[in-house]
Amino acid sequence: MCDIQTKTHSMRYETKFITSQLNLNEIIKIIKSHPAVFEEVYLKRNVNNIYFDNSNLTSFIDNIEGEKDRKKVRIRWYGNLFGLNKNPTLEIKFKTGQLGWKKRFKLNDFNINKHDHFNYKKIFKSLEKNKLFVTHKLDLPFLTPSLLNSYQRTYYLSYDKKYRITVDNNLLFYSINPINNFFKTFTDEEKIVIELKYDKNDVDGASSITNFLPFRVTKNSKYVIGIERLRNWN
Repeated sequence: MCDIQTKTHSMRYETKFITSQLNLNEIIKIIKSHPAVFEEVYLKRNVNNIYFDNSNLTSFIDNIEGEKDRKKVRIRWYGNLFGLNKNPTLEIKFKTGQLGWKKRFKLNDFNINKHDHFNYKKIFKSLEKNKLFVTHKLDLPFLTPSLLNSYQRTYYLSYDKKYRITVDNNLLFYSINPINNFFKTFTDEEKIVIELKYDKNDVDGASSITNFLPFRVTKNSKYVIGIERLRNWN
């Protein structure tokens, strides 16, 4: 059974940047020389996600078409990609215009590898019994795993603690067959994704941050990047 604990994150802005022209060391040097004085916080760690979508890939299409109101469903955990995954959470990420927030539901630990079947239906079945979760009306029976991805994330926080930058590199993507979980791997190791995140109350100072970041803004998420790579690869 899934734990009924849930957590709602406050509304915030996220600006994504993408680059393949600069290497990781060059990007870190730019961030650390920023006038806002960004310092590395937390521990560098691997982030893993299983994304879910319907047969029409509605979440993917809504993203690339810039739909104002959209949501994304994923299971996230940290550490090793395969094996026993500890403290996973199911996240529903909502977006209205440029503002986003997410709901998180704690899950029980589970195993995933390239040979065993990942029983996502069991997880969904448990969530359907959770009154806190039912209110989101996600049509869980119509969602299946659409992408597995993993990347290494480094965290930076401004001196005033209002702005956070994350740097994601070593992007790995795996296609998932929802019937037998047959994994195919493809990578995008040259691409590095940078995200600037800040609370809705700190929007007035955001331009002073972005003006010193010589990166190309992109609206596409790593989910979109992965699905596009999968389509091109097939």
